[in-house]
Amino acid sequence: MLLALCLLVPAMVVTAVVDTGGRVVGAVAWPVLVVLAGVTAVNGFWTWRNPQADADDRRMWGAVGLAGAIFLLSDVWQFVVYLRAPASMDSAIGGPVYSAGIFLGSLCMVLALLTMPLGFATRAERGRFLLDAATVLAFAATLGCYFTVTAGAAGVAGAGRVISLLFGPAIYMVAVFALVKLLLMPVKPFRPLAGALLSLAAGIEGAATGFRPLLITHGHVSWQQAATVVAVAALAAGTRVQYLQLRSGGRERSRPQRRPYSLLPYAAVVGTFVMLIGVLAVTGWQPATWIVVAGSAVSSALVVVRQWTAFADNARLLELLDAKVAELHGSLAERDRLASELEHLAFHDALTGLANRALFQRHLAEHRGAGAVLLIDLDGFKPVNDTYGHAAGDTVLVAVAVRLRAGAGADDVLARLGGDEFALLSRAALTGDEARARAADLAAAIELPMTVLGQELRVGASIGIALGRDGQTGDALLHEADLAMYAQKAAKCEAPGHRGGRTPPTAVVRR
Repeated sequence: MLLALCLLVPAMVVTAVVDTGGRVVGAVAWPVLVVLAGVTAVNGFWTWRNPQADADDRRMWGAVGLAGAIFLLSDVWQFVVYLRAPASMDSAIGGPVYSAGIFLGSLCMVLALLTMPLGFATRAERGRFLLDAATVLAFAATLGCYFTVTAGAAGVAGAGRVISLLFGPAIYMVAVFALVKLLLMPVKPFRPLAGALLSLAAGIEGAATGFRPLLITHGHVSWQQAATVVAVAALAAGTRVQYLQLRSGGRERSRPQRRPYSLLPYAAVVGTFVMLIGVLAVTGWQPATWIVVAGSAVSSALVVVRQWTAFADNARLLELLDAKVAELHGSLAERDRLASELEHLAFHDALTGLANRALFQRHLAEHRGAGAVLLIDLDGFKPVNDTYGHAAGDTVLVAVAVRLRAGAGADDVLARLGGDEFALLSRAALTGDEARARAADLAAAIELPMTVLGQELRVGASIGIALGRDGQTGDALLHEADLAMYAQKAAKCEAPGHRGGRTPPTAVVRR
């Protein structure tokens, strides 16, 4: 069936060019139109009954089937008219019943299109569609009105002339509107190939109807007849393609990526100005020229409004983009702040704010060569906890951290390793005497009295010192400082008042 339709189109075009009188085309056109209208009606109704079609599809294709049935009745009537009087003008281009049938069938389809949801997500998209459609319709109206006025009655007399004047422009504008909507709708009730054929049918029929007076005036009746046959053939092929693809492959109505603008209205504006230039060049200034001037002004004004709305939309999008960028910047800043806080919590002591054991060991691993580690363990801290409670112990630890910070250098790393144990990493090279002097200053600062919960308390400090060497690992350096610190504690136990009589050293140094 599709192959026959494809062969029919070039055959009708060739016949129309050769048959200047229109008698051969007329004899072929009416029976062919009866068959094509029947194909359209049958396939439209079959698609309407397909269970895979949704409500919108069913409404559209039911209207196509009904339009095909109306075309079938009017074509049968017109074929009978042709058989009775093949030489009359009504037999050649269609009488009042035929014209009314074309109008009613086209009206069924356009009403179905009007009830179809446009598929636009926002009000701005709907506004752009309406402006684009109005621009194209302004060009189509300019074209149709000018040639209708300049062509005159075109030899159509009686009721046929009345029907042509009443329904011709309406059919033309309906067809143009259908074509525009089919092209601009983002979600269409048909497959792409079927949509292309339906758009072709609407365009050819609109042109054939709109230019009917001009074609008849210049003796090209056969062209108008052939154009009608080609349009109905495209309509029948579109309905057949939709039915076959829907039956075989299911339903496909995805929303394609759509550009925020369409070239169609700009093409319409160019068309109006090209038409104005052509009219002025061929006929000069005539009263009908005002029609083209008015059409050019209206279409240009609509495009200006369309551009203004596009600029307004762009401004809103830029404002939204700026807001999103600011929000994103704020989110990134907040993320960085939270990441910094989490890192600080992971590598610092929550009570004193000093580095914890993990961070101290990282600095030890990175430090090689000269330097010193001072490992500090508080003396007499446990009795403070036992007597005054853990709150008092925490206050003592915070006070000790403050005093250690005051005695540490700018490049020193100070840490609380846990409990009442602290450590200091000096990156600067120290001699044994310099290290013992720093340890003595730190111990003296720690041993100063402090007021805790209204009580004056004192704690001491045992400090082990380990001096770094080239190639020595940080863990080994910390281990040596630990041994030196326990050696000092053991020496204090042998001091007067303990189990021995010697005075303990201020700090024990291990090399």
